[in-house]
Amino acid sequence: MDDASFYTVGHPEYFETLRQVPIQPVYSDLLRSVLPSQWEIVRSDIWLQARSNTSTLPAEGFKIHLSSSLPLALTMIQRFVPVCASADVQFKIVADPMFHGFINSKRYPRGGSGKFATIYPPDHDSFLKLLAALHEVTKDLQGPYILSDKRYPVSKVIFYRWGGFHRIRELRFDGIHRMMVHAPNGSLVFDDRMPYFKLPDWVADPFPDTPEPEEDSDLLHNRYRVERVLAFTNTGGVYRAHDTHTDLKVVIKEARPHTLIWGPKKVALDATLVLKNEYVALERLQGLPCVPQPVEFYQEWEHTFLVQTYFDGIPLSSFRALDDFVVMSRMDDLEAVSRFTQTWREICLHLLDSVDAVHLRGVIIGDISPGNVLINPETREIVFIDLEGALLSDSGKEITLLGTQWFNPGFRRRESREAASLSRFDDSYSCGMLLYNLVCPIQSLFELDRNQPIFRILDHFVEAGLPPQIRAVIQAFLSGRPGEARNIAESWRLPDPENFGVSRGALAEVRMGS
Repeated sequence: MDDASFYTVGHPEYFETLRQVPIQPVYSDLLRSVLPSQWEIVRSDIWLQARSNTSTLPAEGFKIHLSSSLPLALTMIQRFVPVCASADVQFKIVADPMFHGFINSKRYPRGGSGKFATIYPPDHDSFLKLLAALHEVTKDLQGPYILSDKRYPVSKVIFYRWGGFHRIRELRFDGIHRMMVHAPNGSLVFDDRMPYFKLPDWVADPFPDTPEPEEDSDLLHNRYRVERVLAFTNTGGVYRAHDTHTDLKVVIKEARPHTLIWGPKKVALDATLVLKNEYVALERLQGLPCVPQPVEFYQEWEHTFLVQTYFDGIPLSSFRALDDFVVMSRMDDLEAVSRFTQTWREICLHLLDSVDAVHLRGVIIGDISPGNVLINPETREIVFIDLEGALLSDSGKEITLLGTQWFNPGFRRRESREAASLSRFDDSYSCGMLLYNLVCPIQSLFELDRNQPIFRILDHFVEAGLPPQIRAVIQAFLSGRPGEARNIAESWRLPDPENFGVSRGALAEVRMGS
């Protein structure tokens, strides 16, 4: 488990392995009640392993995976466990609802996501019989598609793949262990767990696909030609495409059903619902230049897609590092400080105008951070993207709760995490931290040391020659006073580079306004 998300679930401040996280007894209690008394249940990381004294476990072979949505998890346990117990076949399930939400979530690695239960048939005949028996008791259930597997025909929750049953590990040169299986000649080969179905060369698919007629079009939804993958997560992909109807570039966001936008406090919303919320927000904001324009919202096969206009820009997190803008390491260069200050003020005013326009439409953005704000380096135009957690005046309880928990560390007021809903103050605070981030990207450290004075680092830059108005603007934003921030930014006359030096008296005057 080399993904950082595995080590950040259990504790907000320290890296901990998942085996250190206590589990709720919801799944384990039910499991014990439906298993014969002689079966043993043992916890291993995020799993509960179940076996009898007589069940066998070969080194490798076809394994069966069951997926499940969170609401149907207890039903899934009640139905599939007696089948496995009757056949005397070992299995494991996710240990508790929190881990279940985690493996179905956006953060989880795609190669292992969605696997609520893993069943280990001792031979090929048992594998085929179990598939048929499991389908009989689960045919009305639904769960996320397991990307690494192939789905059993006509089922929505049964999947299979060939791989190792025992953990045979090989130590790589970089210190990471990888899983291995035996080839027919006895040698060990890598057990490749990809986010798509792949069989070893020597294994035949027990349910080969029937050839399908070639499609007349290679276009998505008979309209969009995908040009580039912008991102992949467990909930779906983000693609840049060409709209053949308008001859324009578009961005297509995909949501896979039963995968989750998952967070603390038991927030777990289906990715399709959250994508629909983004579409509704974009419709409400249609016509504003500071957000993408909605083009289409549709379903193809089992997935949901949002198509929106493409903005030719880069994230502020990337713009911040450009040679013509970066100031953190160049405070002794008056020309660089002058250039930074002018651009920073320009971004600030664009930010004020954009947020005001969004708020006038009855929308709170919620997740404002350097990765979610794009800027055109030439025109300085900015656009807010990824409005999944945006809060509308008529948003339901689930979306409202998600909004309070969906944020980047360091860019959200701590008080808001306990609040019933977001407010405009939260967008103001996020804008303040965004502008602070353009000077020095240390916002995540404020989460680790909550007693750290927020302006301690920024004051060093002001002492070194950064205009005190930058501090004053940020302070006004963080205090929920964007109007005051606007007054300072608009009335601020940028001095010549030779006058950028700031006396300690001027800094003290700024601090007195804290």
